Amino acid sequence: MFISKISGALLAAALLCLLATGCRYTAAPADLLEKPTIASDKQALVQAVQKALPPHAQLALPMRDDKLGAVRLLDVDGDGVDEALVSFNNEYSSPELMLLRYRGNTWKPYYTIQQPLSMRMDWMKVSDYDKDGKLDLAVGWIGSYDGSNMVELYSLSKTPVRNEEGKLVLESEDSLPYLYAEAGDLNGDGKLELAVVTGDWPNQEVQLPNYKLTVYEWTKGKFHALQQLDLSNDVINYDRLLIGKISERHTGVVLEAAVGAHSMYTFMYVWEKGKLRPVALSEQGEFGHALISGTPTQNEDINGDGIIELSRPKEPAGYPDLPYAGMLWVNEWLQWDGDKTFKSIKEEFTNKSYQISFTIPNQWKGHYTLRSPGVHPEYGIVTFEYWNEETGYKSELGTLYAVPLTKWSSIQEEWNETDRAYNVVSNYAGLVYIYAQQLGPPGTMDISDRQPFYAMQLNKDQLPELLVPRPD
Repeated sequence: MFISKISGALLAAALLCLLATGCRYTAAPADLLEKPTIASDKQALVQAVQKALPPHAQLALPMRDDKLGAVRLLDVDGDGVDEALVSFNNEYSSPELMLLRYRGNTWKPYYTIQQPLSMRMDWMKVSDYDKDGKLDLAVGWIGSYDGSNMVELYSLSKTPVRNEEGKLVLESEDSLPYLYAEAGDLNGDGKLELAVVTGDWPNQEVQLPNYKLTVYEWTKGKFHALQQLDLSNDVINYDRLLIGKISERHTGVVLEAAVGAHSMYTFMYVWEKGKLRPVALSEQGEFGHALISGTPTQNEDINGDGIIELSRPKEPAGYPDLPYAGMLWVNEWLQWDGDKTFKSIKEEFTNKSYQISFTIPNQWKGHYTLRSPGVHPEYGIVTFEYWNEETGYKSELGTLYAVPLTKWSSIQEEWNETDRAYNVVSNYAGLVYIYAQQLGPPGTMDISDRQPFYAMQLNKDQLPELLVPRPD
């Protein structure tokens, strides 16, 4: 009994957190016990959701979370009154959705959306897919061990039917198998199209499937294929797809594929004259001349201009024989000009463990490299070096450290070195980030290297702009 009371309290706190400004249900249980401020009209919804969920059910987000939470308020039928769409795992840990309507000053459960053969919800996106003034819902369901992934589309204002248990359920309008799928407006008509990656195995002797990319539109209650493209089969799997602007005047698709233990390909397709065509990203291979990366990465709009940039990791210059395990990568971000050129937008060093990014200053480009720190390595993240490409000469510029906040005072005294300036850049997630800069070049440095070395010195006002958090 005590456990059920605690679970109920946490669920109520989670729902309160969901509907409060800036709070999401994924907070830690201790945080959820502190009730956030919430409007009185949301209190009724919290109580209704708590009452409507089956015993032992838990609120859940899709695997590809779109940051909208497990309880979404939306006007399903265009009558000006919001409904609530709730995603959860039922008592058997199977994913479901529930729609609650506000009728007679009360929130009441209306219907559920189920896919009995699924074990997880991959993604979901609500939109008016056919522009009939009513909202539709596309859901990607992860199949069970012997089943396929399915993307299904539901008309949220359609009349539900009763299942064998007598419960109202909303049936899907149409469905498609998929390996990866995403929805977005490809052709600029204001409606979302669906881009779907599939793989067909011709026979049991063939280990690699025939991969295809198909673009669908939603019309007259059905998926209609607009185009199908053959994809490269020389990959392990396609694991990410983006739809959006890929240049100032083009929309398109960016597709990512794993090709080895660490390597990946990126493909880009531009929408022109009513269809997709591949964009050449390199001079090698077919199927769009893939951009090859020696380490996993993800493409995204890195500078907030609404255009998807391509991520190109680079090995540190001047260290050709480093093993993969000790490699520190520089990430260069490229933006397509819509023709034949890719412009370098920025270079940065990122560390996923610390969730930080350090932007490479413009005056460093072409004259720097990086390595693992040799001084105070227990707190070191990366050492940046001046690098002369012609001679191969290298000399330390500075080192980035992360020290626990509780230890910094004592460590600061130990690090009182005359040849280094320790600049506290920021405090983030319980750590103090310090940039230790060399005050001058070593006496052995050639005179021809001294001027560019001094030009690469950073002042403390630059550092907070260069080092920023990069949470996943």
